[in-house]
Amino acid sequence: MELAQLAAQLVTAKAVERTVLLNEHTTLVDVHLARELKDLCLAAWMSDPMRATAAATVVEMLVERVDDPEIRALAAWTAGIAALVNGQMEPALKVLDTAHAQLVALGQAHTAAATQVSKLIALAMLGRYDEALQTGRHARDVFVAHGDLQATAQIEQNLGNIYARREQYNAAIAAFTSARERYVMLDDRRRLVQIDNCMATALAAQHNFRAAAPLYKEALTNAVAEGLEVTQAEIECNLGCLALFQGRYDDALQYL
Repeated sequence: MELAQLAAQLVTAKAVERTVLLNEHTTLVDVHLARELKDLCLAAWMSDPMRATAAATVVEMLVERVDDPEIRALAAWTAGIAALVNGQMEPALKVLDTAHAQLVALGQAHTAAATQVSKLIALAMLGRYDEALQTGRHARDVFVAHGDLQATAQIEQNLGNIYARREQYNAAIAAFTSARERYVMLDDRRRLVQIDNCMATALAAQHNFRAAAPLYKEALTNAVAEGLEVTQAEIECNLGCLALFQGRYDDALQYL
């Protein structure tokens, strides 16, 4: 059985079935499997929380079978994700800090910085914006040093959202602009839709409707093209609210 196949089966299996699978494939039960499960957890936590939680549970099972410091660190990281999706922000912060410290001790600065993306979200949810911004900036510096365009863009997008929440719209737009440039280089069209929606919202909050409206419309066109139905609905809502604020009631009704 391939590693990715085993990881996928472990995530969807019931508790007893997981034990059987691990017993049957002992040669694959190592840090590589833990990394695969961590990736599944990160990929699923926003769209499929139950799958993310299941992946975290399996990584914890690996800790009991293999004495490996990286597996312990990955178990702490995925436990933090599981706590995050279950609304347990304070416990999430504790285990994410543990994961970060363990990965730094292993000399894995880039991977350690990735744990801070999750921490930034937990801090923001708790309203601890100063700490969230500090955490995000530090992680960004590490990603830049490692030439990781994708991670840098995503953390800049997160930072922009926090600035916007604090009504620091110029800082938000600067962060969104930097993230957008990186998404263009990566040709990440889905993320470009998100970032254009974020930037247009920040512009609208500054009453710069002339700049916001075409950006919203471009984002809407691209959201339809990419099949991003949820993001499409968000943009339509934003366009409707913008039209309502401007007294264009027919347009508002069309979008809303």
